[in-house]
Amino acid sequence: MAAYLYYDTVRLNKAAGGVLNVSQVLLRHMRLSPDDRVVPVSERHPRLFALAQRLKISRFVLDTLLYNFHRLRALITGEQLFSMFPNYYLPLTLLGRHRDSVVIVHDLQYKAYPQYFGRLKRLFLDWNLWRAARSAADVVFISRSSQRDFERHFGRGARSSVIFNPVDAPRVAPAAVAAPGARYLIAAYHYYPHKNFAGILALFERMKAAGLVDYLDITGNGAAEVQRMVSAMPPEVRECVRHRGLVPRNELLRLYQGATAFISLSTFEGFNLSAAEAATLGVPLLLSDIPVHRELFADYAFFAGSDGDDPEQIAQYLAHHEHARPAWVHAGTCAPANVARRYLMLKRGTLSLAGAVP
Repeated sequence: MAAYLYYDTVRLNKAAGGVLNVSQVLLRHMRLSPDDRVVPVSERHPRLFALAQRLKISRFVLDTLLYNFHRLRALITGEQLFSMFPNYYLPLTLLGRHRDSVVIVHDLQYKAYPQYFGRLKRLFLDWNLWRAARSAADVVFISRSSQRDFERHFGRGARSSVIFNPVDAPRVAPAAVAAPGARYLIAAYHYYPHKNFAGILALFERMKAAGLVDYLDITGNGAAEVQRMVSAMPPEVRECVRHRGLVPRNELLRLYQGATAFISLSTFEGFNLSAAEAATLGVPLLLSDIPVHRELFADYAFFAGSDGDDPEQIAQYLAHHEHARPAWVHAGTCAPANVARRYLMLKRGTLSLAGAVP
């Protein structure tokens, strides 16, 4: 039985967003393994974790302290404990080269949009990702697109692999009080410049004028920023953009299920979890033509720009989707149980080797 310490210290960063969601889903399903013991740092060291929360201690400091403590303990006792880091940071240590570690690299957005990151933050990310490439850790990328971005800047690591994000999007029962039957697009993500809300609003306006949809529903943070953009639109369009803010998980799943289509015209993504959730539920996708969208949704989505964004072409896509009811090809691969299993398999070879050494 393998033992893992899962560094859920990413919870200390309230702005982690999608990374935090992925981390929690992955941890929950890794812990269901009957053949492995997976314990989060918050449970293994509850008092220290609570102290870090109260004093707002950086997760980087906490990770470094705990990792070195457990590395030293392993050297003294011979205990084999694997460390799981869900967001790019490998702690500094003089006790080995992280051969016992797995680290996930989500994306290199700061390389694509350096203007949104401070100089010190960019240097810190550069330094950590350079170290990850030269470590003996298993470095996992959430898409091949993300891996290619990484290798272009930092080279290929000794132990790298691609494991798509876990997508936890089960079907839910309709609400007791059904929502109005109006047709709507769903944009389920926070406001960030790279999300290209201007493009989303423009395409929605054209689709509404063509009679394809009635409303655009937006969830997440950023209502004020979106409202400023919407205020410049004609009144008949402005009144049909509904920013719902943060909604409960089951309500979000219902919004997916009832949507005419999911829309995301991002200029950069490492994976696009929201689009994957919608695709898992069988919802049509209107996406920007960027590499990761092609990688994940090539035979499923409509790509605005490349496939055109004329409402008539979109109408044909939506009609075909409704008739064919295609399944997203990666739905099984991204099932949380399958993703957790792939992560747990990364260290099977290490366990076998350890068992073979006298």
